[in-house]
Amino acid sequence: MTLAFHYAADEPYSVRMVVHTGSTPPVEWVFARDLLTEGLRRPAGLGDVQVWPAPRRAHQLQAGGGAVRIRISSPDGTTVLSLPARPLRGFVERSLEEVPSGAETDMLHVDESLSAWVAEGRAEDGTL
Repeated sequence: MTLAFHYAADEPYSVRMVVHTGSTPPVEWVFARDLLTEGLRRPAGLGDVQVWPAPRRAHQLQAGGGAVRIRISSPDGTTVLSLPARPLRGFVERSLEEVPSGAETDMLHVDESLSAWVAEGRAEDGTL
């Protein structure tokens, strides 16, 4: 099994985690970047995705040791993934360099998107 994490500035609040098992098509999970950020330090998440450090000793994680557990649940089942903390921390840090925490709304172009959506709707129903 392999995991791939993706971050895009045009979706600044979320990360994508793609799980490749080799025996089934890849499965993609989309969840909050803040969930990963918090889960590196302490247990985080209440829903389908939960993240926590293992071992739960902060000094080991800061030193690059330890692992992170990610629990994903769906109607088809639940699994817990374990991965080294260091590369996940690197991924989170790179995403924060691209879009710092608190600056996510600066990346959203809500007015432009809303104007395009309204214009598209008017064109479809014939109004201008």
